[in-house]
Amino acid sequence: MSNQHQKVDIFINGRSYGINCPKGEESALQHASSYMNTFIQEIRRTSPQLPQEELLLLCALTLFEKTQNLQNELKIATDANHLLDEMLKNIKKSIY
Repeated sequence: MSNQHQKVDIFINGRSYGINCPKGEESALQHASSYMNTFIQEIRRTSPQLPQEELLLLCALTLFEKTQNLQNELKIATDANHLLDEMLKNIKKSIY
C-alpha cells in the first residue's frame, strides 16, 4: 500500500471489508458504503432467502441499471439543451 492510500474498514450487510482508499477520499468511501449497506438491506427485506453472493450480484446489477438510466436521462437533457441553444441562436438571428 503506497503513502497515498490507506486501509479503511467499511461494513456492508453485517460484514467488514478492508478497502485501500486514496487519502482524502475516506469520507466519500464511507458515504458510498453506507448507501450500499442501506440498498442491500432493502433488497434483503424483499428477498430474505438470497445467499450473500446473489444478493451482492443483484445489488450490482440494479445499481448498474440505475447508472445507465441516469446516463440516458443526462444525454436527453444535454441534447435538449443543445436544441434550445440552437433555437435561441436562430431566434436572435431572425430578430437582428
